Amino acid sequence: MSQAARVYNAENGDYMDVFGEVGVGGYFGNKTQYKQYHSDDSFIDDTFATFGSKGRVSIFDYRIELDYGRENWRGGTGDMVLQIDKAWLGYRYSPYHYVEFGLTDTAFDDYDAYGDLTFDTGAETGEAGDQAKTIKYEGNYQKFAVGVSYSYKGESSSGQAQGNITNGYVGYFGDEFSMVLGAERRNGSSGESKYGLYKLYGLGLRYAATEKLLLGLNGFIEYEEIGECTTTSDDWVDPAIQVCNRYQEFKNQGGLASFQYSLNERWDVVGSVNYEAYKDWDRGSQQWGHDVELWEAMGRSRSFQTIGVRYKPSRASVIEVEGNIGEAYQDVYAKAKVFF
Repeated sequence: MSQAARVYNAENGDYMDVFGEVGVGGYFGNKTQYKQYHSDDSFIDDTFATFGSKGRVSIFDYRIELDYGRENWRGGTGDMVLQIDKAWLGYRYSPYHYVEFGLTDTAFDDYDAYGDLTFDTGAETGEAGDQAKTIKYEGNYQKFAVGVSYSYKGESSSGQAQGNITNGYVGYFGDEFSMVLGAERRNGSSGESKYGLYKLYGLGLRYAATEKLLLGLNGFIEYEEIGECTTTSDDWVDPAIQVCNRYQEFKNQGGLASFQYSLNERWDVVGSVNYEAYKDWDRGSQQWGHDVELWEAMGRSRSFQTIGVRYKPSRASVIEVEGNIGEAYQDVYAKAKVFF
């Protein structure tokens, strides 16, 4: 819904737009037994703002984007943090082929939740997201599209090493039915962090049953190696060195079925049924994380349902409210956003 403003338009095709977003809201009724957020407060703030510029200079497209948001996830600081989210150059060498370099979305990041029509709280595919030192190719021909990216020495959202990352997708985008298949591989940190070899496979489907009813399916399976890390306590070693080894593979999976029904151009109703299973939740598994409280609250898997309403007062604003039933991490998600 971004409403980019054109700053200038040159005769040779060069141009510059500015754009942004402000969102205020968050998660109500935080269920602390699931330990999903940085705090045990009943309300978790999810205020967010972004500001950026995009355009073209000579043969290059470009985008620079600043994000200001709260680190509200488990292990986060809870502070509002300003960071550069995008900084890339792109080159389109034909109408069907495009390459991008810099800090940008990895290829599968654009479609990892393709079949998830919820607002925020559906079962999530854990792909690599934005990465620096990335080269990405995307191509399309008629109703088919393909993308692949390579990120050198990728990092997690907390800055921990994940190794080189390769991911991609192939998709069919028809008038009524669309499907995207994606995959990702992380080579692992080679003992630098707890993250070892990682493999992910994902699927997203959309089907326009009628002009007003859109159906979606989304699912993933991931194989993630997690290691144990120790830090040297030798007085002769400065600075202290972290060593990670004894990696174990965890198989995790999840999926959802969702729908969106458009009442009119301003009102939508959305809903979903979700399922997730993670090995470190399972007390009967060798990879159990020994979190008794989480085991008692959820067991080896969780399932939950969502129902929500979207209201669009204008083309540049939206209000979303989504309720959760079952083993969800919160009772309600609500947010108001404006775009410019």
